[in-house]
Amino acid sequence: MKQLLVIFTAATLLSACNNNKSDSAEVQQAKQMAIDSMKMEAKVQQAKQSAIDSMRMEEVKKEESVDKNDKTASNSLTAVHEKGSAVVASNASPTVSTPSASSETAAPVVHKKKKKMSNTVKGALIGAGVGAISGAVIDKNRPGKGAVIGGLIGAGVGAGTGAIIDKKERQRGN
Repeated sequence: MKQLLVIFTAATLLSACNNNKSDSAEVQQAKQMAIDSMKMEAKVQQAKQSAIDSMRMEEVKKEESVDKNDKTASNSLTAVHEKGSAVVASNASPTVSTPSASSETAAPVVHKKKKKMSNTVKGALIGAGVGAISGAVIDKNRPGKGAVIGGLIGAGVGAGTGAIIDKKERQRGN
């Protein structure tokens, strides 16, 4: 019986060693896959950046061509005006520039200011949190009920305190 146990243990150890080698190959393969995916992600990022750069270059070229067209049209209109001829509109460039199209893409993004949270709301939130924690600690037999009651009382007291602070700030502003 001892011999069977020794043979079984030896077979288990040998098979475990063999599995480690295959696990090692699997680990190496997983590492290589991770490296490959990182390289692909870098290539994707580089492609995105090059697309963005080319779009910006096209935008600059369009703005330059619009500026050139505007100067050409204004120069021909000025020359016509100086000659006193009213039929010069046919000689003007037929290209019509739309300043709104170029200004929309080049205009800076205007961020709306976040609306500041009033002191009443802040007080209610803080009071509800503190009240819920306090209520749960005080009522050890039924902490859920204590948290609800404490939260409601705390929210009321906090909202009242915040309303008083808001009123004082309005009075200072006037």
